[in-house]
Amino acid sequence: MNEALALPQGLGAIGVREPLPFVGLPTERSAKQLSGSVEDVVKTIANVIDQIILSAIERRTALDFRAFWKEVFPNYARVMFATGTLAKALIPPHALERVISESLCEMEAEFRDNALAAFGSAIRDQGIFTIWTLRKINDLARQLSSGQLSEDEKHKDDEFGWGFIYHGLRTRFNLDCLMASMRHERPIYPEVLEEISDGLRSAVNAYAWIRQCVDLRTKPQEPELPFIALDEEDWEFVNASARDMANESA
Repeated sequence: MNEALALPQGLGAIGVREPLPFVGLPTERSAKQLSGSVEDVVKTIANVIDQIILSAIERRTALDFRAFWKEVFPNYARVMFATGTLAKALIPPHALERVISESLCEMEAEFRDNALAAFGSAIRDQGIFTIWTLRKINDLARQLSSGQLSEDEKHKDDEFGWGFIYHGLRTRFNLDCLMASMRHERPIYPEVLEEISDGLRSAVNAYAWIRQCVDLRTKPQEPELPFIALDEEDWEFVNASARDMANESA
């Protein structure tokens, strides 16, 4: 894996607070609850992403798959963030949250029903865990609008945000490869499947990065301890303890 991949030109200023389309893109089923025009836009974008993913799962070796990921990453990132921006602009927040939740549920059901036969138990379980991690990421993302950051914290936020965005995109790309394989009944070569499994591990990295972004905004408050006034008996006990300690050290 090469974490030195840069965001394509024009997307370098994207921060962690931008829409998070890779958490739960509207699926064909969940998109049906949207208005007709929005549903058409979602389907068009989904088709573009699907073509990229279908080309990816045709690779025969891990080396070829990694090279393809590096090649398509800039366009993939553009499409994904365009999706997030459009979703935020066209779908009311409460509806978008519902669509994301239903999309994740649909993906989980797909893995539970079909992944064992398609990939075996290890990949099935890893896929389900990855979707669960995306849910946790979505929960954390709701906390990103709170809290003020200092200049130093803003620099850290940029660093953490880039790590999160990269690993989030990598997670979603590899998860979609498995989804496309099941949906279109196209087998994946074993060497490529191992590479996809490695890519799913980025979900944990993405969670760790966004957790740090949230921690910058939700600093723990030091508890204010009340002042306890000591009476004469308390002071006598304190002084006696001090004398005992002095005698022991003598």
